[in-house]
Amino acid sequence: MTRDTMLTYAKYVLFGAALIPFLVIAYVMFPLLSWSWRIGLFLPLLVLPLWGALVLIKKALSGRNKIESGAEAAGEEPSRVAELQGSCQRAVQALCASHLKDEGDPLYVLPWYLVIGESGSGKSTAIKMAGLSSPFVDHSDGSGAATRNCDWSFYDQGILIDTAGRYTVQADRERDNEEWRKLLALLLRYRRKEPIDGLIVTVAADRLAAGGCQELENYGRQLRLRIDELMSHLGYRFPVYLLVTKCDLVHGMPQFFARLPEQTLDQPMGLANVEMSSDVPAFIGRLSASLSQRLRSLRLLIVHQRDGKSAGSSLLLFPDAMRGLKPGLDFLAAAAFAENHYQETPLLRGIYFCSASPCAPSGHGLFLHDFFEKVLPRDRGLATPTARTGRWRQVGEKVALLSWLVIAASLCGLLSCSFLKNMAVVREASVLVAKTPELHGDFAEDLAAMERMASTIGSIEQRNRDWWVPRFGLNRSQEVEEALKARYCRQFRDRFLVFFDRDMTAAMAAFSLNTPNDLFGRYVMHLSRRINLLKGCLAGNPLSAEAPLPDYPAREPAAEGSSDPSFGKLYLNYVSWRSERQELDKELKQLQSLLKQAFVRKGTDLAWMLEFVDRHEPKAAISLKDFWGGSKALAAEPIIPPSFTKKGKHFVNGLLNEVGTAYPEPMVLEREKEGFIVWYRDACFAAWQKFAWQLPKGEQRLSGLKEWRIAAAGMAGETGPYFHFMSTAADELQAFAGAENLPLWFIELYRFQVLKARKQPAGYASAVEQGKAYADRLGRMVGKQGSAPSSLAGAEVAREYLNAVEHIAPVAKSRSLAHQMALQAFTDSPEVGKSPLYQAADAVQRLNALLAQGQGDDTFSRLISGPITFYGTFVRMETACSLQSQWEEKVLKEVQGASDPQTLNYLLGKDGPVWKFVGAFADPFLGWSQARGYYAKSALGGSVPFRPEFYSFLARGAKAKIAAAAPGKPSYQVTIKGFPTDANSEARTKPHSTRLELQCATGSQVISNLNYPVSKPFVWSPSTCGDVLLQIDIGDTVLTKRYTGAQAFADFLRDFPKGRRTFYPKQFPGERQALERMGIRFIRVNYQLLGAADVVAGPADSLPTRIPAKITDCWD
Repeated sequence: MTRDTMLTYAKYVLFGAALIPFLVIAYVMFPLLSWSWRIGLFLPLLVLPLWGALVLIKKALSGRNKIESGAEAAGEEPSRVAELQGSCQRAVQALCASHLKDEGDPLYVLPWYLVIGESGSGKSTAIKMAGLSSPFVDHSDGSGAATRNCDWSFYDQGILIDTAGRYTVQADRERDNEEWRKLLALLLRYRRKEPIDGLIVTVAADRLAAGGCQELENYGRQLRLRIDELMSHLGYRFPVYLLVTKCDLVHGMPQFFARLPEQTLDQPMGLANVEMSSDVPAFIGRLSASLSQRLRSLRLLIVHQRDGKSAGSSLLLFPDAMRGLKPGLDFLAAAAFAENHYQETPLLRGIYFCSASPCAPSGHGLFLHDFFEKVLPRDRGLATPTARTGRWRQVGEKVALLSWLVIAASLCGLLSCSFLKNMAVVREASVLVAKTPELHGDFAEDLAAMERMASTIGSIEQRNRDWWVPRFGLNRSQEVEEALKARYCRQFRDRFLVFFDRDMTAAMAAFSLNTPNDLFGRYVMHLSRRINLLKGCLAGNPLSAEAPLPDYPAREPAAEGSSDPSFGKLYLNYVSWRSERQELDKELKQLQSLLKQAFVRKGTDLAWMLEFVDRHEPKAAISLKDFWGGSKALAAEPIIPPSFTKKGKHFVNGLLNEVGTAYPEPMVLEREKEGFIVWYRDACFAAWQKFAWQLPKGEQRLSGLKEWRIAAAGMAGETGPYFHFMSTAADELQAFAGAENLPLWFIELYRFQVLKARKQPAGYASAVEQGKAYADRLGRMVGKQGSAPSSLAGAEVAREYLNAVEHIAPVAKSRSLAHQMALQAFTDSPEVGKSPLYQAADAVQRLNALLAQGQGDDTFSRLISGPITFYGTFVRMETACSLQSQWEEKVLKEVQGASDPQTLNYLLGKDGPVWKFVGAFADPFLGWSQARGYYAKSALGGSVPFRPEFYSFLARGAKAKIAAAAPGKPSYQVTIKGFPTDANSEARTKPHSTRLELQCATGSQVISNLNYPVSKPFVWSPSTCGDVLLQIDIGDTVLTKRYTGAQAFADFLRDFPKGRRTFYPKQFPGERQALERMGIRFIRVNYQLLGAADVVAGPADSLPTRIPAKITDCWD
């Protein structure tokens, strides 16, 4: 990468860096200013005119800068490049020091022409022998040696830059090309707007005459490459002059022009491309034809001269020799100047011929003087930007124009926006003024009206603050805002404050020691907050809506609910928007006087703050739901009031600070504050201790198995209600704990937290560190009174306790596991039992003894025993559900809902399903004593919840089992006397026949009663007799009552106590409609039973009446 490229990149970097201050102003400073930050979007546009101004300043000092930069760079480049820069620097320095600066920029007053050509083509000699008039000393060395890099020739009409031939035909491509490009860079640096005005390309005539076509084409291509590089780097398409030198080597030229007048030899010989045509062959053809014609004409004139000189053969052949240069010229010009698709076509302005040999008495070369003095200066101004440069220049001009248009449009737009925004604010304000309702005295309506007005003013204020364009002196919106604020303050004072302060003064005049704390607190905090707002406003502090705002204490809290913040916000606006400081100071003194009087009448007791906090922060209260969850709501559920929480403590501290700041005599309250803090701390610990005692009541919030299982799953972890409560208490009470007089239960809780931290295994390093840090913090908080056990024994006991609780936790997922754990607990001895429940209970006793250290307080013991008690209840309930499932599977499934004596005898037999169930499942949980009968055993702090009907069923079943085992009579004789069967008196049809049948293996025994007395003995054997059929005939209707089973006859006799039984139509669904049509409401069957007592009092009498479907109380 060249030095110029690096400088170009550095320029763009600096240009980008120039944007940084504007970006900082736009996005950092503007939020602090009155203008909106959006105006910062237009700031980068200001870089363009500033950059233009810097360019103008740079150009004004360009001469000095260029000289200094050239001098600085001279010692840094290699020797040849340094010489080139030195040569250019000396030339520029000479120009800048000349009087050309009187005519303008000395670098642009005269045209600059660059001369290129291969070495030996006669460039330097032609310039020297041109006879140019110059006030400067010739800067060439005059030795005739080849040009080292470039020679500067100054003459009256221009400046010639003679370049070394190696720049055109580069032998050492890398070094020569570097020098060539450095020369171009220097030209561009010194003359940015017009690097050169023309290019002179030299070629020796003998080269054209003797060179082959391939050599000339190669030379032409090298010339075209140099010309294209010039146009690409300089960005200009300049006129190119092809100067054919050494024409004196053309045969006959010296003799030919020696015969011409001397004054004609300074004139140029050649042809100018007046049409500036790019058709090079045609132009060369015109040149050859014109030159040939002119030379032939001159030859005729010379031949006919009468000067006595003879015309030699060389003179006569000269025109033909000049015509012989055309082929070589064609090859060279076609390669150097012809059009192609890849390069921009150079402007071939003319082809001229010359000779540096002094053939005239003046000593000038032939045809050179007027070429430099007249032809070249006349063509100044023909240089134009190249097509590429033109396109970029057009783009740059359009961008510049667009930038200025954007800036102008932006300024116009900003001004218009400022005007429109002012008008919008003014219109909004006019609508507000037009729609502002009159205040009629209704508090709620007037307050709502003031809120709407304040909201609109706030909107206007915000729009003025967010003004994102300069105002340009258009401040009408701000004036409207100030007027509206003044109107708001006036209305708020006249409608609210005047009357409110009057009523408040009257109400506070009635304060006494019996004034309710709630009422007193509302007035005191109202006054304190108003006083603090006024103090902040007078001190110049910014007022924020986040600050505590005064409520309206005259409103009843029971009717209004929570405090209404609308009054406080309106008063904040009132204070913020007032401008009369004297009025504010007067109001401040009045309020401070009222506050002092309130404390004088009520006293300085600060207990009212707790009620104030509880009323304003109801969500900060802590209840059983926070630890237990659950869906059941408890009546009078225990809670910790908001004032006894960490948030409440912060609130109380804020109230103390507010009142202390507002009270005119702070030292009076400071003494009361110390006693209040002590009392407040003790009350807080007492509230938490009471809640800890009532924490087990949270079980009552759990509904159903799902909620119990959720609680059981988390009981052993930190989210369990007991561990969660302990960590919550430790955290919440940090704000209240000091170094002295801590409750014993809190000290034990702290010690337990320390042991829990030691319990963590090595893999939980972060948890251990966190626990230790927490313990250290608590240690510093409670001091020596709360020191933890120093030995590792406590940590081991805590580990055993926590592990035992964790081993119980899986019962939440498995009912069978809970059943097994209960079975183990009910069968093992508590002293040697291996049940996790017993192990945890043992660890609780040892842990409590270790932590209490002889200081009795059962609060903490109740907390750490809580998980064991809960799991005991859960395991017993799950066991009850498991027993119920087994009862249904093993017993109820056998009978399929039947409850007849035969089924009961089967169930309660010696090896019946009931006694198998008891022996296999229920026996570990049941006990029996002579005094109590069957009862539930106790373990884990309770017993399995069997239902009372299950105990009764087992008791009667046991009796039935004994009765069934005793031997009975083989048969019984019962004499049955039948009497008429009757119905209700209004029945249209009466029963006319009643038939009783006992079915036995030996035959049926029947007694038919046709409403005449009849008697018959029945012999019943339990082993041979079965069903009993009772049939009643009424008209065409037959009513049938069937008794089934081995005890059917006994059931019949029991169904007829004293021999009489009344039947109703609903007992015969199939015949009910027929009975109703006959008007029958009841039917009474009458028998006299003799010898039935032995049958009725048989074994079936001891059987239970039904099989209980539920034997335990399960979750549902």
